[in-house]
Amino acid sequence: MGLDSVELIVTIEDTFGISIPAAECELICSVQDMADAVFEIIKVKPNEKCLSQIVFYRVRKAFELFGNEKPDITPNTKLSDLLSKTDLMNDWAQLENNIGLKIPDLVDLDLDKTLKKEVKFLGFRVFNRTGPITDNTLRKFTDWVTSMNYDELISIENISSKYEVERIICGIIEDRIGVPVSEVELHHSFTNDLGID
Repeated sequence: MGLDSVELIVTIEDTFGISIPAAECELICSVQDMADAVFEIIKVKPNEKCLSQIVFYRVRKAFELFGNEKPDITPNTKLSDLLSKTDLMNDWAQLENNIGLKIPDLVDLDLDKTLKKEVKFLGFRVFNRTGPITDNTLRKFTDWVTSMNYDELISIENISSKYEVERIICGIIEDRIGVPVSEVELHHSFTNDLGID
């Protein structure tokens, strides 16, 4: 386990006020493994409110302010179907303002669809560009917004679901490691997919 992995585990333990046994830490390979380990240790206090639903309603209300009709704004709707194609930068800033929470930054492919996903230098692939944020669904966007704002939306002392644990961990990965939350999936391996040693 490398220094980045140890730092991440310590940060997660400090955030949740827990200690993950060393033997169990060695078995944690993916984001989901980490969420499962934390969820097994913490005391869950179930409640009637569903955080993802609350955040989705807030996001839906923000998109209604762009003139979209409520029935057209579902968890499976693509962001690109709800935003202007001509003034995406201003729409994105307005969307963040309407939601009142941090949202992911747009990427190069959102702003210029003619760019190639693969960047080459002297014929060799240097890196792949991050896929367009706006090609994703409102379900994913809701998850990202929840992760990026976990400190405002989730009370660590009153965790009510595994979803909340997963969103906090994804938010910590973005904050501490610098991997954009839009690039963090629960099935991702810390080492192979996220580049955490």
